[in-house]
Amino acid sequence: MKGSRLARHFPSDMKAICWIFPILAARAWAAEPEGSEAIRKAIATFNDPHERATVLARDADLSPLDRFAGQEVSQVYFEATAIRMVTPDVAFVDATASQFGSMIMKRTMPAVFVLKRVGGAWRISVMRIAGRGY
Repeated sequence: MKGSRLARHFPSDMKAICWIFPILAARAWAAEPEGSEAIRKAIATFNDPHERATVLARDADLSPLDRFAGQEVSQVYFEATAIRMVTPDVAFVDATASQFGSMIMKRTMPAVFVLKRVGGAWRISVMRIAGRGY
């Protein structure tokens, strides 16, 4: 018989195919989408009420934040937890909305953002805060 026992039962072309899928899968899970740093920066800018307008799309649709206002509580702060590219110019972002206060200590709620790239800059198009009673 010709060739090694392994080569006879597992052709070399199949070896290459078997290695391609795990390598591609590892790359997909390891790296965040391109532009994720700029998306995180846009959400961080949104946390500053004085700078908020600079990262909003012209037709932005936002959940009202004034319903979280009150004595002894901070504003709501957002942090991106996962970024998924819907298209090269549209991103869906899972985020955490956190609020701090002397009585509530820390309240966290899930939030979502939809951002679109306009003129090379990421703009917040939609923001929703989910949670019980909200």
